[in-house]
Amino acid sequence: MSSENTPPQKTAAPRRASRWSPPTSSPTGPYRLIFRILGIPVLAVAGVIFYRGLEAHFVLPACDSGRAKQTLSKVLKELKLEPVRYAPIKTISSSKERVVCNAVMPLPDGANVVADYTFYWQGSKVNMHYTVRREAAKG
Repeated sequence: MSSENTPPQKTAAPRRASRWSPPTSSPTGPYRLIFRILGIPVLAVAGVIFYRGLEAHFVLPACDSGRAKQTLSKVLKELKLEPVRYAPIKTISSSKERVVCNAVMPLPDGANVVADYTFYWQGSKVNMHYTVRREAAKG
């Protein structure tokens, strides 16, 4: 009776020797490598672009920067003075709170425009104080 109620025992088949093969890669493995190769430099470039966009809110422009030249050109256009070129521009002094600049620029008629201008903080905004005069042509 007891032999009828017990299930037959399975005997394990002997394991055969097999060739070694490298483990199969997971489907996310190649994508992870591609992200590391391409994604990290892309994130670094995006960070630099983001910082440059915010830089205008935290740093005063340098005297010969594109931002300063653009502001100066707007002022001179309002005064109906359009110099031949925006150079030479000199930095008189520079600090975190104030940047003082001087520019002597030639006009088409031979005269010069002398611009003394200062960038400074007023609250959280950058302001510009300027003095512009026209010097007659020499000779």
